[in-house]
Amino acid sequence: MIFVLAAFALALAWTGNAANAAAKPAAAAPATQTMTVKYGPWTIPGGTMDRPGELPNVVSAAPKPCSTCDIVGEKPDLVYADGSTADMNSGPMLHHFVISNLAARDTVCPLSPDRIWASGDERTEKNMPDGYGVPVKSYDRWAMLTDLMNYSSTPKTVYISITYTIAGAGTTTPVRSLWLDAGGCLTSDYSVPAGPSTHTWSWTSTVGGRIVFANGHQHAGGVHVKAADDTTGALVCDSPATYDTMGGMRTIVKMGTCAGDPLATIRHGDRLTVSSYYDSPTAKNDVMGIVHAYIAEG
Repeated sequence: MIFVLAAFALALAWTGNAANAAAKPAAAAPATQTMTVKYGPWTIPGGTMDRPGELPNVVSAAPKPCSTCDIVGEKPDLVYADGSTADMNSGPMLHHFVISNLAARDTVCPLSPDRIWASGDERTEKNMPDGYGVPVKSYDRWAMLTDLMNYSSTPKTVYISITYTIAGAGTTTPVRSLWLDAGGCLTSDYSVPAGPSTHTWSWTSTVGGRIVFANGHQHAGGVHVKAADDTTGALVCDSPATYDTMGGMRTIVKMGTCAGDPLATIRHGDRLTVSSYYDSPTAKNDVMGIVHAYIAEG
């Protein structure tokens, strides 16, 4: 599926992240609180295991957890009205959601809004290293793109529930989203053959700074997805897919996350490449390979 709300790098060649991080004073963790926001409800039509019901949605005004604050953590889930988890064991699948800030331009694809939060059914929890956060401004306007599926024959009413960990505005070093997508700049879908395959896409960085968090996203058949700085040879993050059986299907239940202060330091002009590895039992034309990173500029 094409991501219409499109897109989601810092100075010096980096060869000794651990040693440099150890020499750097540890950032103080600000006081935090949690805020859970429920988006929905949506009723997904019934379907079958071969032809699941599907419901795409666009929410043009998605609630923020605060007017002004710094978000230091985010944990998504798909739930029923009573708060219990909705997953493929009972039918529903969170194919994906993307929250974009319409008041900001994307770093990688500046013609599009800034994609700041996203997940598939793996429901990746993001936690920034101490002292870093995503700033929320009073003028920010969030929108949400969702795609929900249902493998049960019975329609299911669900919510996307996101628990944000927030700190006071300006109490952290700000980070911005960096969306590296094997599908390219304005589309995420691409095709894979049956068997092992690798798909890559590169971007010349327009920013420099410290990448402090990253996670991957793939579809069934994915093995792992990684991002690297080709200019310096530094690995940014390699995110493996973990599988389990849900609702009788083998599906991705976890994608690896990477956090560090920093994971990598990149410069303006460095070439960053995302590489998505698949071993699909059949040819597919709608897979994804994304590394979503966060960078502190300067």
